Amino acid sequence: MTAPDAPLNPDRSALRPEHDALAHALADLLRHDFGVPRAERTVVGIAGESGSGKSITATNLARVLAARGAGAAVLHQDDYFHRPPRANHAARLADLGAVGPHEVNLALLAEHVAAFRAGAAAIDGPLVDYANDRFVTQRHDLAGRAVLVVEGTYVLALPDLDVRVFLAATHQETAARRAARARDAHEPIIDTILGIEHALIAPQAAVADVVVDRDFRIVG
Repeated sequence: MTAPDAPLNPDRSALRPEHDALAHALADLLRHDFGVPRAERTVVGIAGESGSGKSITATNLARVLAARGAGAAVLHQDDYFHRPPRANHAARLADLGAVGPHEVNLALLAEHVAAFRAGAAAIDGPLVDYANDRFVTQRHDLAGRAVLVVEGTYVLALPDLDVRVFLAATHQETAARRAARARDAHEPIIDTILGIEHALIAPQAAVADVVVDRDFRIVG
């Protein structure tokens, strides 16, 4: 089953003024400090903990870039897990050692980044079908896209990124955001899992070109 490419527009009901302000600030920074858009295609990675705002930052940045004439596409790490969400959660409950970047097919994600870099007009990638706990295939139209934004907890580990953005909000600071989106299971084990992820994700700040604080302000 194939799904159409996801729209660049994020859920406008979830957007707050600080989200738009950050997207414009990032777009300005990309233009002034990194020369984006430029002749060659550019890849931007956005990482952070659960609830830090990765998805909304990525999709909103892509929307702003597109409005400025720099066509953009977005890839979400959540679509590249080896197991669909419920099966992945069950694996974590059975063995907390399952938590980590090895849950994600980062090799496939890197292949798709490389295809974009090489000038591919389109790629067929996985897409989570949450309702049916499975993956379907999604075609990403890359024709005319100058920028690829890749977001996820571990994406700064990808080898071929031009700009690395890290959202520094921790899982403790984003508890209200996660509750509002009502996507995480309400189980005590979740705090343990988020603590494990924190230890794995936080060090990525050291390799980031841009650091964003919990209030969606660029601080470094």
